[in-house]
Amino acid sequence: MESNRVTARAGSLDQRLRVPETLEFPGSHLGLTWDLLNESHVDEVYELELRCRPNDRPSTPRTAGDFAPYLSAAPTAHTYEVLGGRDSHGDLRAVGIVALLAGADSEHVSLLEAFIDPTWRGRGIGRALIDWQDGRARQLISADGRDLPVSIESRVVSHLTERRRLLAAAGFSPSRTVEYLVRTIERTEHNNPVIRAKLEAAGVSLIPFDESLNEEIRTVFNRSQSLSLGGRLMPSKDFARQTSQVNTDLSYVAVTNDDRIVVGFLLARVDEGEYGKEARIEFLATERGWRNRGIADALMAQHLQACAESGIGDTGIAVDTTLNETSKSWVTRWDFFPRSTDIVYAIEM
Repeated sequence: MESNRVTARAGSLDQRLRVPETLEFPGSHLGLTWDLLNESHVDEVYELELRCRPNDRPSTPRTAGDFAPYLSAAPTAHTYEVLGGRDSHGDLRAVGIVALLAGADSEHVSLLEAFIDPTWRGRGIGRALIDWQDGRARQLISADGRDLPVSIESRVVSHLTERRRLLAAAGFSPSRTVEYLVRTIERTEHNNPVIRAKLEAAGVSLIPFDESLNEEIRTVFNRSQSLSLGGRLMPSKDFARQTSQVNTDLSYVAVTNDDRIVVGFLLARVDEGEYGKEARIEFLATERGWRNRGIADALMAQHLQACAESGIGDTGIAVDTTLNETSKSWVTRWDFFPRSTDIVYAIEM
């Protein structure tokens, strides 16, 4: 008599990934020659992103410094590879970025991003880049070797329907939504006395941001992130690089009055983009045991007042609304409204 018992085996990391043994660059029939880029190409990549910006209308503008770590021109713990395609004159027309995040200890996370010169779109370059990026991400994850869940992701502004179609055709599915919310700064911004009273009752004071507090702030930030996004922790050198761009006049840290322990922070930078000069809140968190005591409200009120005093007309913040609906509700109460929406497409294994 035959047994009806089914024996199941868990697939290994490489079996789940279906890692390509060899991976060719996109074909020359697309009109471009391809090679990996390095630190000498930061300005070229940034200039390409600037040419794409009017068409892509990204939620937040970036500087050349934001691209530096991708090309080993700035310290980073993450792993990056950047592929560039040049035309017959040697001009950079397409870029594909593959990142493997460090500090994601409960899952492998790879992020894919691409820029294609608007005059070179519609020729099949986008799909060819996605195929190369997806394969290279799988190779990098396999080389890491840890048998963890996998998420290969690409974040796209919602209005870029062609990019979304290409991702869907390549097997990616919508996973999360990230909204960029903004608020107009009023000249009469001021700290509410009720907020100040709550802060005093909590035994907490606000001090201007100082880079010497980076590690204490990063610890609080990572604890606040530990329950979402697969525990994607921020490595020290990457946090330090990002805080080096923070505007200290608009950024504040909440510390206890007695032993000066960091219990919250709001760190913002100033951008020049399509909407002119505006602030962008990069990091905002409160230690779990200190929430619901008015600390986040005090940080926001102080930030808005500083923006008003600096003559900055708008401030904004990105919120992953799929994972942080509470955060969106809170910033909405501060009169922030959605300006743009990004959709994260993912292949999860």
